[in-house]
Amino acid sequence: MSDTTDWLVQQLTQLKEADQSFVNKSIYQAAIALAKEQEKRAQQSQDELDGRIWSPDKW
Repeated sequence: MSDTTDWLVQQLTQLKEADQSFVNKSIYQAAIALAKEQEKRAQQSQDELDGRIWSPDKW
C-alpha cells in the first residue's frame, strides 16, 4: 500500500479501537475497506495503463 493509504488505515484503526459505539466501529471498518479497495483499483488502473502503453500491437 502507499504511504497515504497506510496512514489513513492506521488513523481509522486507532479511531475504531478508541470508539465504544458499534455503529461507529462499523463505519470505521467500512472506511478502512474502502481505502484498501481504492488503493487496489488505482494500482490496477496504473498497471493496465502501463500494459497498454508498452503493447506493440497498440502502436
